[in-house]
Order: sequence, then C-alpha cells, then structure tokens
Amino acid sequence: MKAEWKNFLIDHGAEFTGDSLISFGNPDRERRIPPQGAILCDLSHFGLISVSGEDATTFLQGQLTNDINQVTDSLSQLSAYCTPKGRTLATFFITKRQGVYYLSVSRDLLEPILKRLRMYVMRSKVALEDASASLVHFGFAAPDGDVRIKEILGKVPVNAYDTLQIGGLTIMRQPAPIPRFKVLGELDEARKLWERINVNAACVGRSSWEYFNVLSGVPMVTQASTEAWVPQMLNMHLINGVSFSKGCFPGQEIVARLKYLGKSKRQMYRIGIPHCINVPAVGTHFGSATDPEAGTILNATLNPDGYVEALAVMKIAEVTQPLHLGDYAVKVLELPYSLETE
Repeated sequence: MKAEWKNFLIDHGAEFTGDSLISFGNPDRERRIPPQGAILCDLSHFGLISVSGEDATTFLQGQLTNDINQVTDSLSQLSAYCTPKGRTLATFFITKRQGVYYLSVSRDLLEPILKRLRMYVMRSKVALEDASASLVHFGFAAPDGDVRIKEILGKVPVNAYDTLQIGGLTIMRQPAPIPRFKVLGELDEARKLWERINVNAACVGRSSWEYFNVLSGVPMVTQASTEAWVPQMLNMHLINGVSFSKGCFPGQEIVARLKYLGKSKRQMYRIGIPHCINVPAVGTHFGSATDPEAGTILNATLNPDGYVEALAVMKIAEVTQPLHLGDYAVKVLELPYSLETE
C-alpha cells in the first residue's frame, strides 16, 4: 500500500493494524449499509501482480485456467491458477491496463504465487512484479452506482467484467446484485474520484466488500484454502472462470477429465447460519444428519443483520439433509446462477 494512500484513508477515519484496514471507526454500522446504501472500500487486502513484456499473453495463456486472449482494455476476467494435479492455488481478477496485465489476488498468496509463476518464465520475455504499491486499489458499490459513475466520468461499464479506461483510472464492473466497481488508478486521480464519490457514500472495511462476493457466488481462494479444491468444486466453470477450449495449463488434464469423463461430487454453495455471529475460519467443517463433514467453509463474513453468510464447498448428496455447524442450523441460500445436481 502506498504510504500516501494510507495517510489519505487515515484522514478519512480509517483504522489500521499494520497495513490492514480494520474499519472506519464503526464496523457494526458499516456492516449494515449494503446493499441498500452506497459504500467505498479500500481493496488493499488484495495484492496486485503485474505481468508485462512481449511474451506476457503467451505466458499467462499457458499458466491460467481462462483464455487470457479475451482480456482487453475494455474487458476483464476471472481466472484461476492450478497445480499439475488440478488443485486451485489461487483465484484472480485480471485487468489489462496500458499494455500490462494486473492479477488481483488474496494478499496472503501474493508472494508464493509470484514465486511460482517466476519459476516458469524461463526464456520468455516476461516481467512479473509485486505492483501492490504502484497503484491505488479501491471499490465502490451503490444501488445507483452506475448513475453516479456516469455522472462523474461521463460513461460507465455496463456488464460484469466490462472495463473502462479514463486517464490514469481503470474501472472494472464486478458481479453483485447492485452496481459494483473496482478501481485501479494513479494516486492523485484515485484520491479525486474517492472524494467525489464520498459525498454520497460511506467508507467501510473489507467485510462489506466480501459480503458482495458471497452474494455473487464468486470464490476467493486464500492461503488457508490454497490447493484444497479443483476449479469445478469452486463453481469456476459456472461463472466463466475456466476455458475448456484454450489449450493446456497446469492441471488441465484433471480439470478436463472431470468435465468430460466424470462429475464432481462437490460444488460451492451459499449458506446462511442464522443467530451465529462468530465468523467461522476458512476450512471449518459443518455436518449433516449423515455426514459430519458435509461441507467446508471457503469465504465467510457477517451479513447486514449481523449473522454469518458464507460460500462453502459441499458434498452435493448432502445438500438436502438438515445441516448444522455446532449448535447452529445451516441453511442453503440461493446463488445468482444455476448449480449442477447429482
């Protein structure tokens, strides 16, 4: 995180532990704002990997699950990185800006993923760098967010992953039930945009942003869940995060075999745990009447009512059974896309 950006956020009431933004002083109030209200959220809990050079496109095409050729200045992408055994090391939002690809990844995975990618550069003309401190990274979401962005910038990305380049700013629309945007930008222009949006929005901590990822069924792999699941178990094939026609990538044979010759016994669900106010750790198991490990928490946060909602990888056969996490009942909630059935 840029020191100037951190100081800017502190001036707006941000409270930090190290470089981790905790809240803007009232996490309970901040949590209750979305989705009815407008929010601004620093996204420094994501790291940024820049990939540049004349072989950058070819290099990424051979490493990631999605077709990097579809990423342009006006279209971003969701993708993943797998082990040779098909296990998901990380999930990314990929944005192209001024000829450079930027991979947005959970910050605790940035160093190991960067190190692993560099192992495969060999003679390719590719430069991979930690770009987390080179650009400001923040999010904005509001019921009228598209109107607000258009008023300020003159135009707005319309559909999920549509991307807009204006001056030193890159704005990507992200999946959500209300208009939601991720901003990458140079410090001065990012500060100006934040200030203009802030007139009608509340500054919040990361929990509110994570709530939208849960609502949208978009998995975020972290250090605690790396190498735990193949992409299909994370619904990546259902949300355009995997291309089965792009050619080889690490784990491609395993991923393709599961699609064409078999069927995953697990997939990701959105769940709610009414009355539970303690966010379970990634990897926490919950049970059914017949299986004590029917599901595993992937991403969890508190919803506006103060109760846990999460994305969890579950055994498909157990979904219709009564589910519980300790003394709390677990409910399967709707996702904005169709799931597979056993």
